[in-house]
Amino acid sequence: MSAPLLSVVDLKKHFPIRAGLLGRVQEWVRAVDGVSFDLALGETLGLVGESGCGKTTVGRTLLRLTPATGGQVVFGGQDLLALSGRALRQARRRMQLIFQDPYGSLNPRMTIEQIVGEPLGVHRLARGSERQDRIATLLKQVGLRPEAAGRYPHEFSGGQRQRIGIARALALEPSFIVCDEPTSALDVSIRAQIVNLLQDLQRERGLSYLMISHDLGVVRHISTAVAVMYLGRIVEQAPTEALYDQPRHPYTRLLLAAIPIPDPRQRGRRIQAAANTAGDDAVPSPINLPPGCPFHPRCPLYQQLGRPESCRNQVPELVPLESNPRHVVRCHFPHETETVAAGPRVAATS
Repeated sequence: MSAPLLSVVDLKKHFPIRAGLLGRVQEWVRAVDGVSFDLALGETLGLVGESGCGKTTVGRTLLRLTPATGGQVVFGGQDLLALSGRALRQARRRMQLIFQDPYGSLNPRMTIEQIVGEPLGVHRLARGSERQDRIATLLKQVGLRPEAAGRYPHEFSGGQRQRIGIARALALEPSFIVCDEPTSALDVSIRAQIVNLLQDLQRERGLSYLMISHDLGVVRHISTAVAVMYLGRIVEQAPTEALYDQPRHPYTRLLLAAIPIPDPRQRGRRIQAAANTAGDDAVPSPINLPPGCPFHPRCPLYQQLGRPESCRNQVPELVPLESNPRHVVRCHFPHETETVAAGPRVAATS
């Protein structure tokens, strides 16, 4: 097999909490705590999980927008975390980011031509008429008219602004793009258009995506594989259909059970909350993680199996299933989910 375009090994990002007169470090927030995955050229990895689980921090750390605490990020054969200066600048041409907020990510004082053309000027790739031609081509590729180049962001809708952000990300012809919830701030009717645009661009340009999203339907539609994060760690990763059809981690099952479906016959079905018998459904603090499996205080499987000691005292490793080596799970009892349900299963839809 060929080497992956992106290989992330034990990536960590810990934020310090300072207190006192001298501002000494008292504790650490383990936002990302040992994340590993590979991404091949032309594929999409969906990264899902609750708010605060570390998804966005992973994306920003990969791009060196946030300095990593530890780990290794190998992109195109180079360790990004070891690069600096000119070498890092050149590597960044092949990596781009599509922001979540199409309103806050565009400078209101710049025209669309200036916004899309700025990367070309920074990296000295095009000037004059050549620059204008490339900007016009980029706008056409994202579904906007070249005449829009002289207008300002406030003259466009949210969906059009996100298209402008996509055009800016494509300006340097990258091979890898981090999509940080690119549809979450858009109307439902516009989301499908943006997702379809991203897929068309991927086919045309051979792009690789890291799709960070809360929308599990969008992730299923666009992703080749899916990784589920919980409190800074990946708890399950598998090819998309394998994860949606046969989830093995209780947390994954609860996420999928929460997907709304347009079926009147399902309206009366109750989705079991992610809580133990004491009703503790709060997410543990990333500053002070519970011993053993971090999910065990909220895990229905832990309750139904009689609170096994291994869940309380041993941190599970991310191990592959015998039936599918590409399906890895961080759970002491990954096969028990086949017989012990985490609650009524609601079918996932795209």
